[in-house]
Amino acid sequence: RINFLARRMKAAKVTDPAKQPDKSRAWFGATVTLADEEENERIVTLVGEDEADAGAGRISFHSPIARAIRGAAVGDLRRVSLPAGEKEYEVTAITYPG
Repeated sequence: RINFLARRMKAAKVTDPAKQPDKSRAWFGATVTLADEEENERIVTLVGEDEADAGAGRISFHSPIARAIRGAAVGDLRRVSLPAGEKEYEVTAITYPG
C-alpha cells in the first residue's frame, strides 16, 4: 500500500480549475448543473478520483456522468448509462471557482 501511495504522490499534478482556458465548457474542476427529463436538478463538481464524494456532489472525472458531460456547453443534452438505466441530462449551468 505504501508503494502504491508513493507512486501516486509522485504522479500527482496540481490543477487549478480557475485557470481553465475554456470556461464555457465542462472540464476538470467545473461545477455543472444538470436537469433530467423530469426537470430534476443535480449539481456536480468534476474532481480527481481521490477527491470524489458523490454524497457531497463531487464526482470523479472518470465516472460515467463526468465522461458524458466532459466538454459539454450550456444547453447541450448528454445521455448517460447508469446502473438504473439510461438517463438524459441537459447542461443548464457551468461555473468554475475564482
